[in-house]
Amino acid sequence: MLTCKTLFKLLLIFVLMIGQAYAATKVMYRYKNKEGITVMDNKIPAEYAGNGYEVLTTSGKVIKTVPRSLTPEEAEKLKAEKIAREERIKADLELKRSYSGVKDIDAAKERNLESLKANIAILKSSLETNKQELAKETARAASLERSGRKLTEQMLAKIDGLQKKEIDLKEQILQREQEVKIISKKFDQDKKRFIEITSSD
Repeated sequence: MLTCKTLFKLLLIFVLMIGQAYAATKVMYRYKNKEGITVMDNKIPAEYAGNGYEVLTTSGKVIKTVPRSLTPEEAEKLKAEKIAREERIKADLELKRSYSGVKDIDAAKERNLESLKANIAILKSSLETNKQELAKETARAASLERSGRKLTEQMLAKIDGLQKKEIDLKEQILQREQEVKIISKKFDQDKKRFIEITSSD
């Protein structure tokens, strides 16, 4: 049979255990108010929660750190950086799948440039032929005008067509020459990146 003294001891132990359990679950919040002063309280006002805070035990041990909320600009920047990383990873994988070595990249670059340069040569040849035809038709028209004869609509239309073709051919040549620079730069960048991502393999 338990004596009153024993019952009292058991009750005291039970109370102490309850107290310890409560203390273990109770937390404090450490944050900064609008004046920049660090505050510790058993709750945190909603207006300060977005600035970040720490959750501590009653003994002062930090059990959780909540960072401040990002501004719209910071969130957008973080999103853009994540997308850029994902795109870089995707591009690196594609680069590894496309080429087995640096020599493959050099060969692909040469093939692409040769094709463009051949196209430029054809365009330049066409431009030279067009210039000669235009010069011939222009001289013919001038001769007719000197003799007092009227130029026909057909002749004027032909000269106009040759002039427009010359402009078009020159634009195409400039475009292809620009493509040569762009493609050359792209393959050089691919080569550099390929070396970077495979040097540690």
